[in-house]
Amino acid sequence: MKKAQGMSLNVIIVAVLVLIILVVLVLIFAGKLKLFGSGASDQQAQFTGAGKPKCVVPGTNNQCMDQSQCKSAGGAWSAPPANGYDDCSFGGCCSL
Repeated sequence: MKKAQGMSLNVIIVAVLVLIILVVLVLIFAGKLKLFGSGASDQQAQFTGAGKPKCVVPGTNNQCMDQSQCKSAGGAWSAPPANGYDDCSFGGCCSL
């Protein structure tokens, strides 16, 4: 008896799985699948407070202080926006 020649069942199953994974990746990167979209806006909301910007943001050297303290520390002071900073009750934001 001869063995059947052609693709085995394992090869077909692996090919189908690879095809499904590729389709899912294309949908994610094309923006059609909203699986990861809400995460970015959730992170952004964490640093904007109640509609106001925040001074102290992870990954920056920003600190809340008044202008004279900032200059004596050797930093660059930025005045608060019109509605103020969400996390600074006084002064502006100093980037050290």
